Amino acid sequence: MPTTRFLATAHVVALCLAPCAVQADDTSPVQSETLLNTGASWDGAEYGHYPAGKPELSVLRITIAPHAALAWHAHPMPNAAVVLSGTLHLQKQATGEQKTVTRGQAFGELAGATHRGIAGNEPVELLVFYAGRPGMPLSLPRSVSGGQPEPSAGVAQ
Repeated sequence: MPTTRFLATAHVVALCLAPCAVQADDTSPVQSETLLNTGASWDGAEYGHYPAGKPELSVLRITIAPHAALAWHAHPMPNAAVVLSGTLHLQKQATGEQKTVTRGQAFGELAGATHRGIAGNEPVELLVFYAGRPGMPLSLPRSVSGGQPEPSAGVAQ
C-alpha cells in the first residue's frame, strides 16, 4: 500500500513538472548538466546490486597531495567521483589498466576490484558519492601481493 501511494505521488509530481521541462531554455535561471550516468565503473565493469538493507548515502570531499599515491583499496558498494581540481591517475591492480581524469570529469569508481589513485603535479580535490548502508565501510584496504594490507592514508578512498 505505501508503495502504491509513493508511485501515485511520483506520477503526479512528474506530470506537474513536465511543462517546466518543456519550457526550459538557455535563459532559465537554473541550468543542469549530467556529469555521469552509468551502470559501470571506469574500467567498463558493470555494477552488481546495491547493498541490501537501509540505504545510506555518503558524500566526501577528498584532497590528495601532489604525487601522493593512495593505498591499494576496494569499495564494497557503487560510488562515483567528480574531480574538482588537479589530475588523478587511476590504476587497477589485477590488470594494470589505467585511466587519467582531470578537473571537471566524473567517473564511476571500481566496486569490489582493488585499485588506487595517484595525484599529478598539483593537489587533487575529489567529491565522492557512496551508496552504501549504515555501518558499511566506504573503503577496504587491500594488499599489494597477498600479504598484509598497505597502511591507509587515513581517508575513505
